Order: sequence, then C-alpha cells, then structure tokens
Amino acid sequence: MRIFNSDGSEPEMCGNGVRCFARFIAELENLQGKQSFTVHTGAGLIVPEIQEDGKVRVDMGEPILKASDVPTKLPANKDQSVVRSKLDVDGITWNVTCVSMGNPHCVTFATEASQDLQVDELNLAEIGPKFEHHVMFPARTNTEFVQVLSPKHLKMRVWERGAGATLACGTGACATVVAAVLEGRAGRSCTVDLPGGPLDIEWREEDNHIYMTGPAEVVFYGSIPL
Repeated sequence: MRIFNSDGSEPEMCGNGVRCFARFIAELENLQGKQSFTVHTGAGLIVPEIQEDGKVRVDMGEPILKASDVPTKLPANKDQSVVRSKLDVDGITWNVTCVSMGNPHCVTFATEASQDLQVDELNLAEIGPKFEHHVMFPARTNTEFVQVLSPKHLKMRVWERGAGATLACGTGACATVVAAVLEGRAGRSCTVDLPGGPLDIEWREEDNHIYMTGPAEVVFYGSIPL
C-alpha cells in the first residue's frame, strides 16, 4: 500500500488508511467474519485483522524512540529518546515527546505556562504549521495535542505533516499513548478520542508492539476519469 497526502507528499504509512484498506479488500473479495492481511508499507509490514464485530485491529509494530531515528534534532534526555523536552515554538515553550511509528510524531500535553492543554481551544491552523516545519524536525513532523481525561482516556487533536488538521490519525493515536506512558500520564491501554471518533490503543509489554482497534466503513463508491 502506498498513500499520498493532499499536498502530494508520500508518508511512510497511514494507520487509518490501513484499516480502510483492509475493509476495502474484505468488501472486494466478499470475505465474511474474521480476516487478516499482511500489508507492505514504507514503514514495514503491517498486519490488519478484521474482527467478528466488524472493527479492524492493526498490529502497528514497535515504536521508534531513538531521537535520530524519529527523526528529531532535539537532544535525547531519557536513554536515547526525547521525553518531556522543551521546544520553543513562536516564543512559547512546549513540553514535547518524540515518537516514530514509521513516521515522525511530536506529542505535547502542556506548555511550560499551563500544565494541562484544553485541546478544543487551540487554533491548529495557526500553531500546527509552526510545529510541522520546525527546524528541530528535519523530515517535518505530525503533531498531537493531547488532553488527559483519565489514565485510560485521552483526547487528541492532530496536525498532520502534508495534510493539516485531520479528523483522525491512527499512527498519531499510537504515538500519543506511547508518549503518555513515557511521561507517566496514562496506562498502556487507552481510548483516544479524536474529532472523527474513538480509537482503542494498546502498547503491549510482552512484545513491545502497539495494537490499534477502530471502525472502518464504506462511505461511497465512485469512479474517477483520468
């Protein structure tokens, strides 16, 4: 599977895209019940599995935490990773954790001035591009702004590299839970509320893999004359 953003750039992977792709294959082949597929992506092999209830569960693989592999130029401050590090964006200091799910993510729960974000109050169109194109992110970055509702429940808005504000980001939801665990804000199994709906994310200790579960439904069919 290859995916292209609205600006024409090609990201390594798209978590929501993989779920939709699995649903599309099942519809195309008229497959019923539990099914799993192996999908080759720019971020490696991804395995989506259609559950009995129709939701799609995806093994998203292991998170990449080494700063130079994310990539970020922010200096590592916890082992080789960047956790709750200070990032100056347009005169405001944000606390950020950097995670790659095969694509780069910068996750923030707070600025230095305010301990907890109210994500609905943020002007993403103004602040998002400043994170995306920040000099500390040589491959640009996706940015997740997160509010902790409880240790099992997070609320997130995302500014996606090459696409802007979107309704949901699967890799971003995974990166959010990893960052929440690393910062001691949440447990390894969380519901992440996005504008487009909730995703269930689990970061398993046994295999270090992240599993994302959420819906994928046919919206419409059409054809495009090229």
